[in-house]
Order: sequence, then C-alpha cells, then structure tokens
Amino acid sequence: MPTLEGHLDDLNSLLPAPLSPEDMNQVLDRVKGEWKHFDPATRRFKIELNDTNRPDLWSVEGIARQLRGGIPLPGRPYSFLDRAAKRERGTAPDISVDPGLSRVRPFLGGFRATGGTLGEEGLAGLIGTQERLSELFGRKRADLAIGVYPLKGRKEISFPLSFRLLDPDTTRFVPLGEDAPRSLREVVATHPKGIAYGPLISSHSSWPVLADAQGEILSLPPVINSQTSGAVVPDDRDLFVEATGNDPQRILLALNILAANLSDRGFHVEPLLSKGEGWDLLAPASPGLSVFVPAGLPARVLGAKTDPLDFIEVLLGFGYPAISRKGEGASEAGFEVLQPFYRDDLLGAVDVVEDYLVARGFASFAPVMPRAFTAGSPAPKIKVENRIRTAFLAMGFTELLSNILTGEPAVTTRLGRSGDFLVRIDNPASLHYAVVRPTLLSGLLAAESRSARHPYPHRLFEVGEAMELSPLPSGDRGLKDLHLAAALVSHPQAGISELQGVLEALLARFDQRLVLEPADLPPYIPGRCGVLRGPRGERIAAVGEIHPATLDLWGIRMPTAAFEIDVGALLAEEGHGDSPHSGGDP
Repeated sequence: MPTLEGHLDDLNSLLPAPLSPEDMNQVLDRVKGEWKHFDPATRRFKIELNDTNRPDLWSVEGIARQLRGGIPLPGRPYSFLDRAAKRERGTAPDISVDPGLSRVRPFLGGFRATGGTLGEEGLAGLIGTQERLSELFGRKRADLAIGVYPLKGRKEISFPLSFRLLDPDTTRFVPLGEDAPRSLREVVATHPKGIAYGPLISSHSSWPVLADAQGEILSLPPVINSQTSGAVVPDDRDLFVEATGNDPQRILLALNILAANLSDRGFHVEPLLSKGEGWDLLAPASPGLSVFVPAGLPARVLGAKTDPLDFIEVLLGFGYPAISRKGEGASEAGFEVLQPFYRDDLLGAVDVVEDYLVARGFASFAPVMPRAFTAGSPAPKIKVENRIRTAFLAMGFTELLSNILTGEPAVTTRLGRSGDFLVRIDNPASLHYAVVRPTLLSGLLAAESRSARHPYPHRLFEVGEAMELSPLPSGDRGLKDLHLAAALVSHPQAGISELQGVLEALLARFDQRLVLEPADLPPYIPGRCGVLRGPRGERIAAVGEIHPATLDLWGIRMPTAAFEIDVGALLAEEGHGDSPHSGGDP
C-alpha cells in the first residue's frame, strides 16, 4: 500500500481550516487512509493509504483536495479545464512527436505551470508524487514516466518542443547530477538511472529524446532529465511537466493529477497540445466521463432507504463535479454522475455508491444486531473432502494445491477435450488464467511435468473446486459448481490396475462397492479406461492410463495413470442430499 510522508503545516496550508493530529485520525476515513506516525518535534507524519486504485490521493495535495471535497482553494480555481475546452485541436502543436516513436514510446503530453512557489516541502512532494506515479501507476516507468523541468533554468526552454528519435552513440547531453556531457549509450551504461531504466529503450536502434525549439536536449525519456534544463529547485516559479508512455489515457490522468496539485499550490496551469501521426493529446483536460447509477441501487447496496437529494448533495460534497437525475420510469430512473477529472477508478455504479457510503461516514448508519445466532461447523462436503485427504495421505500420496483459474489449452487440447462447457473470464489479466478449471487433472499433469528430476514413483492428489457450464430446463446454460478429488501415479509400471485398487480402497471408506465399467474417455487410453457409476447411473469416478499423446503434450516421459472422483455425487450417495451443484445464470 502507498505510504505518504509530509509536514502537517504543509497539509494544513492546503485546507480551509487547520487540523490537529487528533483530527486526522477522524477524517482519514474519507481517503481510506490510516494515521501511522506523527513526530511532534518535527511535525512530520506518515499516512498509509489502503486504496491503490486512486493515484490522485498519493500526495499531500491529493489528500487535502479530498478532505476539501474536491473544492479548489479560494483564488485557485481549476480554470485550466475551461482553457482546454476552448483550445482548438487544429492549431499548431506545442509538442511534436516523431512517427517513428510508435514502436519505442509512442505518446507524450505536457503542460506549463507558472507563477507559483514550490518551496522545500512543495518540491519534495512534487518529486515524491512523480516517483510514485511513475513507479506504481506506471509500472516502474514501463507504462508511464514523468519529467519536471524549470522553464527558466540554466537555459530557458523555448517552444515548440519535439519528441524524436536520435542516434544513441552520436547524441550527447549532460545527465542530471553530472557536469560533463555523455552519449546516450554511455548514460544508460553508467548512470544509476540509466542502469535501472535503460533496458526500456536500449533494444532499439534509435532512442527517444525530448528537445526544445533551439535543439537543447531536455531529457532522455523515460530514463533521466538533463542537468542544464531539467534540474528543479525550490525557488522555481515556472515549470514544464511532461509524461511519456504507451497509453494516452494513463498519461492524461497523470498530468491531470499533477496539474491539480500545482494549481492547489498557486500555479497558473496552461494546457499544451501534443501531436503525433494520427493522434493528438491536449493536457490537462477533463475526459468528461460519467457513470449512470440506477435509482434503486444505493438502497439495495446499503440495505437502507436513501433520499435522492441526500445522495446528490453528499456526492457533490465528496468531489463529484456534476450529478443530474435521469429517466422517469422505474427501470430507467437514476443519476448521471460526472467523474472528477483527476480520477479514473470508477468501474461501475457500485463504485459511486461506495463513495456515497464513505462520504456519509460509517457513524451515520444505525447499527443493527444480528437476528440469528448459529454455531459454526464444517459443511458436509468439507467433511467428505477431509476424509478423502486423510485416506490419500495414509496411502502415501502427496497433496497438490493448484490455482482454480487456468489457461484454456491446459483443459482442452492438452487433455483432448472440448471447450464447449468452459467458464471463461472476461478481460483476464493473463491467458494463463483465462478460464475456470473444469477438472483437476490438468493441475496434476502440470505438476508431474515439472517433477522429472525427483525420484520415482510419484503419487500426487488434489481435492478442490471446479466449475463448468450446465444446461438449464429453460434451454439456457448456468454455472455448475463441481467438487472433485483426483489422483495421479507415475513410474515405469504405472497402470490402471494400481489406481483401481487405490480407488476401491478409497471408496470402501465410504461404504461404496461400485463396479468398474469399460469406457472411452480422454485423456485416457481407449481400452485402458473405466468409470464407476452410482445406483442411479450417475458417474462417480473415472480412472485410466494417460494416453501417450497426452503425455507428450505435457512433456511427461514416464507411464502415468490417474482418476477423478465427483465428490458431490459421492456426497449424495452418502445420504447428505443431492449433489452440491448450483445452477444459475452465468
């Protein structure tokens, strides 16, 4: 979680009324923060933020802004939003971006901030915010890197600027913290920042450089500023701020946050227009994004009646710039909520309702005592699963715990099975976790494929949940929870006979005497596979020797056999009710 350090007097200078350390403990709920440390002698504090999806709060200015309810300080309005709205996109750009940068670092945006004063605390806060945004929000500068420059430093920056590719061996400048010029390649090879961030660009033949109208190099993004044009000091009153990266929306958000911070410190912010091949970016500017909140959602989420006027007033006091009521019918009525220009964390209407809850304060809700008291105990399926685990361990098996999410090929092509009934994840973070597993066999085979260097025999088992799509009486398909147990043996003599004995010994602990029927199921060898069925014909388990073609796909070189039990069906056979499958809309 981000930890913010600052000076209490500096924070109070950004608030309409000063707060004491005792007051801070009460108000930090509004930013989901905790008052971790305060030194009365130096008046310095530490705040730990528990919400990582709001980078606008990663600064003293952001904390103060939220505590003010998003209202600008007197005489310091966010008028740059109006200037951006009036700027004609067809005018000449303030910053030109070389088309060749599309394969290196395609986007850059920036703004000027003039007439303010940073001071020691303001400069320390600006640098800290710059680093947090670049390291956390920008994934160690891979997606976003920020540069801050004095407009009137050793050499005054002249516009328009150009962001272009240059030769890393012949292009030279003085990197920040040094006094002699070096080639770009030397900077990346020897400077601490070059060693840390140079790999982001060093694989390309030409490297990105930001220069002014006179050809003066300002920086080597995303690595380091120049000493002559990029060293900011506390007395600087005029600044240029830029951000480079791969996503223009991420760049715009970072610049909006920094523009709001500098405006809060008395700077006059001037949006600048950047242009590349087929795109332009004016920053800072309001994206104008809004979220529709159905009228009945606040009451459903909070479990209490909500006054529509109170909902609007509380959110306006929490920093939302505009809220309007929409629709007349019960199914169409709601609120159109404009997102603050320095935020992009609202994924849906529930996020807005959560902000309403935080803004009202937990103390505004009357506590309700529980109406029922029950003694906790393991569910029937957990008792069965634990008995299965105990039985496996007694027979010399080692338990495996694998991820319930997996890649689609692992449970389809690598098992010779169809993917028609897979439960897929929308917008997965990785293709390796794109579906919910419908079987435990893929996890066992994946573990065995990595175990060749360990002495044989290998005996593995896993007990856990899985999921698949199941037909519903309506003709649709619903989610079906599966509770499974699976085992695998791998050694030179591994075969169906060995695992059939294990399976029968396991079922005997549940007083089950089932007959093995021949079957042809992937990923087993035809003729070396069988199923066990219950009295009603439902399949309890399947056992067999893994097909050599499947073993090749997993890189397993030893004969392997496996079985899988439907614990839900076994639970039903034990008399604990029907199989614990739940059908519902996906």
